[in-house]
Amino acid sequence: MKIDLQTRDLKTGSTAPKAFDSLEDCKAWLAARPQYTEVLGIASHHVPAEVSDELKALRRPLDAEEQKLADDLDAAMQAARDRAAAQRRREEEAAAERHRQSMENADPGRPLTLRYLYNRGVVVADNADKRVPSQDVLAAIKEWVEERNTWVESRNQVVGDATITVHPGDLAEGQERIISGTFIPVSAPRS
Repeated sequence: MKIDLQTRDLKTGSTAPKAFDSLEDCKAWLAARPQYTEVLGIASHHVPAEVSDELKALRRPLDAEEQKLADDLDAAMQAARDRAAAQRRREEEAAAERHRQSMENADPGRPLTLRYLYNRGVVVADNADKRVPSQDVLAAIKEWVEERNTWVESRNQVVGDATITVHPGDLAEGQERIISGTFIPVSAPRS
């Protein structure tokens, strides 16, 4: 049975697979694991659990110096992940603030995207959009949802979640209130 182990060089932090042509070769290597080489796990997918457990038990444990190097590498990797996550948060917050500011200055007559949930009703899909849907808009959405409920009622379903884009203000002659919409049906709630 061929086996691949995933290893990490404790001096450089680089990881690499280590291939073995037989289980016996792998066992011998694990028992005499080279200094500053950490075994992270088995990279092969075909290894039975009992063989995996046997190989884990055979590997030579890290000595104190190796353990310190491994801990330092783990801490450095975690610090790098934390820095990257903090940077992503800052970028997301800046983008959200730019979006919020752009929404404050946007045309109030622009299309409005709403979300309908069967158990919550209608809400504005974008939290930064502070417009409130009019009674005409809510009536059009109710009619739109009721029509789609008839499409799925034979399967004992209702519109569970829908995203609907509407014209929020006065309509031009012949203009429809609903611009577009998509929905996901769910099993009908018990009456």
